[in-house]
Amino acid sequence: MSPFLRKEELFVARSYLKAARRGFLSFLTTFSILGVFIGVAALIIVIGVMTGFQTELRKRIIGMTPHVIVTQFFDEPFEYSDSLRNLLLGIDEVTRVEPYILVKTMINRGIYSDGVVVKGVEYLPREVKQNIMMGDSIFHEKSIFLGVNLAAMLRTVPGDTIKVYSPYGVRKTPFGMIMKSKDFTVRGIFDAGLYDFNTAFAFVRLDGLQSLLGFGNKISGFEVYIKDPMKAFRVKDKIHKRLEYPFTETTWIEMNKSLFSALRLEKLAMYIILILIVIVASFGIIAALMMLVVEKTREIGVLRSIGFRRDQVKKIFVALGLILGGIGTLSGVLFGIVVSVIMDKFRLFRLPPDVYFIDRIPVMVRVQDVCIIVVVTLLIVFLASLIPARRAANLIPVEAIRYE
Repeated sequence: MSPFLRKEELFVARSYLKAARRGFLSFLTTFSILGVFIGVAALIIVIGVMTGFQTELRKRIIGMTPHVIVTQFFDEPFEYSDSLRNLLLGIDEVTRVEPYILVKTMINRGIYSDGVVVKGVEYLPREVKQNIMMGDSIFHEKSIFLGVNLAAMLRTVPGDTIKVYSPYGVRKTPFGMIMKSKDFTVRGIFDAGLYDFNTAFAFVRLDGLQSLLGFGNKISGFEVYIKDPMKAFRVKDKIHKRLEYPFTETTWIEMNKSLFSALRLEKLAMYIILILIVIVASFGIIAALMMLVVEKTREIGVLRSIGFRRDQVKKIFVALGLILGGIGTLSGVLFGIVVSVIMDKFRLFRLPPDVYFIDRIPVMVRVQDVCIIVVVTLLIVFLASLIPARRAANLIPVEAIRYE
């Protein structure tokens, strides 16, 4: 504060600050600090929850979703091509290219049936391997891996036989036309941490699914994995320049565009709502400083008469406002960070995964978010302090000295 205030101004500010700790002013001062404290702490915690939720959701989606997919228009299956795969592998940033088949169909075990998205891949995804709850990760032509909720619906455990039906074509039997099907053995049950995957996804070998669907050597598309998933659009543009119609490219961000847009909008709305708490708290600072101006009117008149300029008086009251706001801001930041760390470490709150996609409240407090909150809060406090500061600076010395 010394670069902001000169020695004599600092002395006056300290004496006025002591005066603000006595009587009714003490209540107003405490109230104003408490208001800023609550607003800042709420901002830190809520924005930490929103950021953590968005980051955790993004992490889990990236773990289960390819960074870029290359398909034909209208998702038409096409013949697998080594040359096309090598072309994609030759693009900068690309680390892996895998063929896949994705089909919506029906799955059955005994009297239990359900709709399912079956994905045929060459290798079991790492995220599935790392989150197998029951069974093992042995992956052969007749293996099938089910999400934990899907397995519960089918009342199945590893070792059971599951019948998967083909949506392409039917076969004749003595009892009429029925859908073509193939038996798979449940090798593992996984928990991806995302409700949609746990409820409606099953993984099988690519060649096993090609056999069931009668695709021969056809695939649905290529999954492209890159070093930095956040550069997916850049890689998409490079792929687009090398491939011609009828191929099209889609990034993982585009596949989840509506979800992330909703999260960004929700985070912005929470920022605005909680900043209003700080604005309301700033009225407490205005009230406390206004009362101080009234109480110290005579002293302000004396200061003006012995040579204090208007801008000096204004700086004193602005400094007092920033001190009060700074105490509330600092304590709010510390409290918010501590509560956020405790919430994240001990996982105090759980979420219904069918509503929020994930099953717990993750909290992530970022330095840039804290800096924005601190700067905005102090800016609001500064603007609020200008009102009583201007009132004090505009006092007429003669009238102020005569004040009783």
